[in-house]
Amino acid sequence: MISTIARNNLKKDKNVLGKKWLKTYNNYFSDKDNIQRFIEVIKPLLADKELDILYVASASGLLGEELVKSLKRGRLTIVDISKKHLEENKNKKTKKVCFDLLKMDLDKKFDLIIMRSSLDYFPSQKLQVSVLKNIKKHLKKDGIFINQPAYISNLDERHQMSDIYNKTRKIGNRHFQSSDLHVLYEKAGFSNFKKIGEGKALRLTEKEHVERYEIDERDIKKIQNIIGEDCTSMKITKSGYKLNFRFPIFFAN
Repeated sequence: MISTIARNNLKKDKNVLGKKWLKTYNNYFSDKDNIQRFIEVIKPLLADKELDILYVASASGLLGEELVKSLKRGRLTIVDISKKHLEENKNKKTKKVCFDLLKMDLDKKFDLIIMRSSLDYFPSQKLQVSVLKNIKKHLKKDGIFINQPAYISNLDERHQMSDIYNKTRKIGNRHFQSSDLHVLYEKAGFSNFKKIGEGKALRLTEKEHVERYEIDERDIKKIQNIIGEDCTSMKITKSGYKLNFRFPIFFAN
């Protein structure tokens, strides 16, 4: 059984499930340099042993597969709410599990858990703490959790960016990350939290949202009305808008 939140987000992401996912947002999530940045940041943190690796909200699991390939070791498990996403992974050695992160129970603990651009899919801090607690439950005592969230540095702008998604009916609800992220980790039971790297910025316009969510001129106008005049992470343009997300990488255990 899946939560209403997960079901709604699946429905609104219908255009990018399965094969189409890695091409969304101008191939951002399959970009080789972006993947390599992530891998190079975390490799020095990993013990020189066979690792049980869990990739949560994995889509097809490309990031995890590339990590294992680079390490030349590791047993990979990928978890996603979409069966279409999981079916795109053809590696017979990789374990694929369809689970809602709010309800995930794998009856196993892992040396490394990774997550990228997914915590915002749970549209409140309370829900995000629940997800982080579940991740912590699946982590070995000496294990580490690496998360690369969609991030807005300014708290006020974070609220506006979240409103852009929450108040546009065709787009899935979101609560993006900002400088208060450490508070969520503390509530979830993580005692060590720090930034360890930075991925490429993600820059979107109304064109990417039209392609992914089929928004129309009325939706674009609504989004323009949400954007403040002096924002640095979002701007109104003649044709619509520009949105800029940072993608820092965080360590926790």
